[in-house]
Amino acid sequence: MDFLTPERMRELEFRAAQRGIGVDVLMENAGRAVARAILDLYGTRRDQGRTLLVICGTGNNGGDGFVAARYLSMKWEVRVLILAASPSMIKTKEARDNLERLSKEPVEYAFADAGTLASRGSWFEDATIIVDAILGTGVKGEVREPVRTAIGMVNGANGIKVAIDIPSGLDPATGNVTEGGAVKADLTIALHAQKTGLKGKETYTGKIVSVPIGLSEE
Repeated sequence: MDFLTPERMRELEFRAAQRGIGVDVLMENAGRAVARAILDLYGTRRDQGRTLLVICGTGNNGGDGFVAARYLSMKWEVRVLILAASPSMIKTKEARDNLERLSKEPVEYAFADAGTLASRGSWFEDATIIVDAILGTGVKGEVREPVRTAIGMVNGANGIKVAIDIPSGLDPATGNVTEGGAVKADLTIALHAQKTGLKGKETYTGKIVSVPIGLSEE
């Protein structure tokens, strides 16, 4: 099985952009593929009081989470928790655009920073599935708040944990656990291909499946 470095993944994304396949297209493809994989593996559920929780960071991994939440809301009661104080903290236009699209769907969402995250504890407790869309392949060094607390809350919850591309807190290149810990996922959905940091890290990745997002190695 081939493993890609984060640098190689960025190169493929750059080449895709040169062919007219921009970040917006890849984000849509990634989120849709993640939602499809979750539905294929875990089915649908709309039980009263039970939800699917997507936890999103402020980068493009969070944008993938917004897209996945939009598709998952067709089959699940979905909540989205955004680890930021306000929409202005979302870093990329593509992620902001997808939050805007999500806001028009029947999805409950909220922002939470270090001071307010604990008040959302019931969202973690109620979730049948928790989707980790916090940190992607750009993570390096120490994990800061509110991400550090969010990782602990994910790991302390009873729901099934699904990581998009890489469990947050795991270095995507080396597999080292960043200071502050890493999500211990039951399933990791690798975008396009597994990253080198996933190799031999089953304690954190759980089962790994790879999904196509419209990139080519050619």
